[in-house]
Amino acid sequence: MTTQRVLAAGAAAVMVAIGLTAVPATADSTHTLVTLNFTGNGCDGCVITPRQLIYASDNGGQEVSWDGQPRKVRGDSVTFRVPTESTRGMYFYIDEPAFDSDGFYDAAPMVVFQYAGYQPGEWVERSQAVKASSGSPCWAGTTEASVSLSVNVRKVRVEGVSDTRVRQPLAWVAPTEEAFGGFMNTDRGVIAANGDPGCGGTS
Repeated sequence: MTTQRVLAAGAAAVMVAIGLTAVPATADSTHTLVTLNFTGNGCDGCVITPRQLIYASDNGGQEVSWDGQPRKVRGDSVTFRVPTESTRGMYFYIDEPAFDSDGFYDAAPMVVFQYAGYQPGEWVERSQAVKASSGSPCWAGTTEASVSLSVNVRKVRVEGVSDTRVRQPLAWVAPTEEAFGGFMNTDRGVIAANGDPGCGGTS
């Protein structure tokens, strides 16, 4: 299986609690409101978990991290209030509960910000995404007070445990956003990890 594997704290635990605390309507000078708008097959009911982790070896000897609370997608969108500095090297786990009974997949899919071979601002079609051999779930970040990202979602079958094929969400930002750090292997366009991959390294 070509899906990225990282031996760290299990990402499944990240998906357990669903925090539904209210998001302020405005952002201050040190925070950014990040809204993900889901298109394609949509993702109503999905659980999205934002995280930031840049290992010390990729950040001048100083590790930086931020853990966001999981939130359910309502009406095909979800919004997070994020420290602006934490958007650099941020990534989003995406959990689709409807697929939980479809077989065992021992990794958590992530939203892809950039596929190798595509520049920021380029539109990537599904047919191109599933053929991409590598990509990055790590966002280069923003300095804006409010950002809206369009995330295309499709259903694909990828290799699960015991040579089974299981349905998983293929989710990628369209148009492409600039990634932070190197690329990771994909399986039919899907990037998944069974731990925190961290951002900033090279593939």
